[in-house]
Amino acid sequence: MSDYVIVNGQLVSVDELRHYGVLGMKWGVRKAAYATKSNERLRKKAYDFDKKSADLTKKAEKVHAKTDLETANRAATKSASYAKRAAQTRKKALSSDNEAGRLRLEKKAAKLEYKSAKQEKKASRISKSAGYGSKAMKLSVKSDAFAIKAAKARVKIAKNEAYIDMMSRKMSSLSAEERKKV
Repeated sequence: MSDYVIVNGQLVSVDELRHYGVLGMKWGVRKAAYATKSNERLRKKAYDFDKKSADLTKKAEKVHAKTDLETANRAATKSASYAKRAAQTRKKALSSDNEAGRLRLEKKAAKLEYKSAKQEKKASRISKSAGYGSKAMKLSVKSDAFAIKAAKARVKIAKNEAYIDMMSRKMSSLSAEERKKV
């Protein structure tokens, strides 16, 4: 007697193997190739966001009258803490012999750098709010948004690189004959 299970509203034998792909489909290969192309696009995006952020910050500083650093101290301290942890994690990643572990640590460092960027921008916005006029504040907020988008793009790049490495290791573990079949 074989056991039966309901799958997508159909009664299916447990002994029966089913898949819903297309014959000859190369599992994961397309996604890995897309991730490689995606990284180039994300790097350009991060560069553009950094450039826009710098331009808008420069404009905001021209309009800015004075800053009040006391109110921003807490967020700045948090930002420095995240940056320090990111640097430590990045250092661990560089000294790691394990490729998968290194990429995992780099991904973690990118996330910490993203958090640091968010806190840094929050701190600078708080400090700027005391002396900024409305025009400068708007420019500052836009600048901050672009800086955060750039950091977010770097997080995606780190994730894609970890995925590409994982897929290349899976494919390299197959023999040449098995890879031709895939």
